[in-house]
Amino acid sequence: MVKRKLYLLAICVLILPSLVLVSCGKSSATSNTSPTSKLTNPSSPTSATISSSNPATNEATATITVSNVAGPLAYDPSQNEMFIANSVDSVISDINNTNAPTTSGVNSPSSVTYDSGQNEFFVPCPNYWIIPVISDKTNTQITTVPVPQTGIYVPGASVYDSVDGKIFVANGGGGTVLVISDSTNSVVATIPMFGASGLAYDSGNGNVYVGTTTLGSGDSFTNSVSVISGSKNTVVGTVALASGGYAGPMAYDSAQGKIFVTDSSAGAVYVISDSSNKVVATVTLPKLSNPSAIAYDSGTGEIFVANPGTSSAPGNVSIISGSNNAIIATVTVGTGPDALAYDSVKGEMFVSNGGDNTVSVIPDSSHK
Repeated sequence: MVKRKLYLLAICVLILPSLVLVSCGKSSATSNTSPTSKLTNPSSPTSATISSSNPATNEATATITVSNVAGPLAYDPSQNEMFIANSVDSVISDINNTNAPTTSGVNSPSSVTYDSGQNEFFVPCPNYWIIPVISDKTNTQITTVPVPQTGIYVPGASVYDSVDGKIFVANGGGGTVLVISDSTNSVVATIPMFGASGLAYDSGNGNVYVGTTTLGSGDSFTNSVSVISGSKNTVVGTVALASGGYAGPMAYDSAQGKIFVTDSSAGAVYVISDSSNKVVATVTLPKLSNPSAIAYDSGTGEIFVANPGTSSAPGNVSIISGSNNAIIATVTVGTGPDALAYDSVKGEMFVSNGGDNTVSVIPDSSHK
């Protein structure tokens, strides 16, 4: 009887590893097959500065070829579609992840923001003194927002304030942040902000976080994150970054009340608590990382960071746990990933790859 129990125990030990270690492959351009494995999370870190040396690796489960150059992304939950802004705008169906090109007159957009209050897309374009507004029902331009023709207009990031019905646009070249009313489609405020870069809207406190630069004596400068009141259109706080830190694309984690800020110069992500407006952690990205985009996955509570890669290597996406601020996975995608958007209906992260004009799809099931 004892020998029989030992024999059964040996069989279990041999079988269990095979149930855990299952790899996932990359599918064809039009497929959307769910992966067969889940990535495991490491133990919670104890240091405020975190570097994950051995995260799990995986590949996107679908690749969609788009027309022209893959550009900025925005998800429309009303139509269950992913909108890609480029010179020939594209709409990706939420149902089968297929691409349908449309034309709306957008000229080399720098960003795209979906306004859920008006069911419209706002698409800022550099050196284009109007901001096209596109209907999500017809995917055509229905109006434009005139931009004050003073100074330089080189817009970058944009973000939607759902409480106040406003779109904030970082005009880094002109040293301002533009505030647009979505009810009048007009600029209602211009906030001086030298070097305005990344933006994130915090629905928990109604503030907008924006990367900025402060000039010092001589050629010295200090980078920080300014906090703008969404209701008052005024700066109400400043978050100091590490010495030499640069605030790039940002994302808001609604579950943890944090702002995640990329720094391409340092290859890192700063984590800001929205209750204290202080950096509470720094996540070190893999070697040679140059983060170009960031997005929050509300389905898993994780942060996705796009790393463009090099001319000889494909790009990848680092996945950070929102709860412990550690990298838990790295996903291989197309060439030159530079935009991200999360589809909350199907639970998929879309990655725009400007280097090969594709969009990679990463489902929640592959990493939660």
